[in-house]
Amino acid sequence: MITSSNRIVRMWRTILPRRGSVARPSDRFQSGLLVLFVLVALAAVPFVASLGSETYARQQVQSAQQLKERTPAKAVLLADGPPLSSSSRTALTGNTRPTDATWQLADATRRTGKVDAEQGAVKGSTVPIWVDRVGNPVGQPLTPAAAAIDAFGVGISLWVATLLLLVLLYRITGFVLDRLRYAQWQHEWFHVLDPQARS
Repeated sequence: MITSSNRIVRMWRTILPRRGSVARPSDRFQSGLLVLFVLVALAAVPFVASLGSETYARQQVQSAQQLKERTPAKAVLLADGPPLSSSSRTALTGNTRPTDATWQLADATRRTGKVDAEQGAVKGSTVPIWVDRVGNPVGQPLTPAAAAIDAFGVGISLWVATLLLLVLLYRITGFVLDRLRYAQWQHEWFHVLDPQARS
């Protein structure tokens, strides 16, 4: 049974063959390329960590600004929301639709406009919304937790993309080398079967 440690030892001996080694130049090149790709993947870690940190710092500023400028409110629907519908699997499919509603601001001013109502909401239902400084409905502000998750996702996505690219390049290189080795093997086997072909 071949363990991971055995694979590492075999790869290392392929890169730095001992006397009498049967490793071909293409084998040493492929093993060396694998080592290079592993080093590149490890070297990418600080880069993606820095990118994630910068993304978090930028979104943290955005989150603080949105939390400062937006306040929660309660809107009362003046009409029914979108009707319930079911998919082909008879499961309810959720969506929202702008619906007439009214809400009150912190200074007791009452506003009327469109807010997103969930499917199946009825007239008179209360819908939580966020409003800007002038009382217009806006999206939910970016929270610090969401900023951290986004930054982590950016870093991980970039690192995974780098790994996938390296794996793809390694597989393509291995495929090309295998084709060349097979062609060389066929050529040598042909001379074994037909020694006169050497002349």
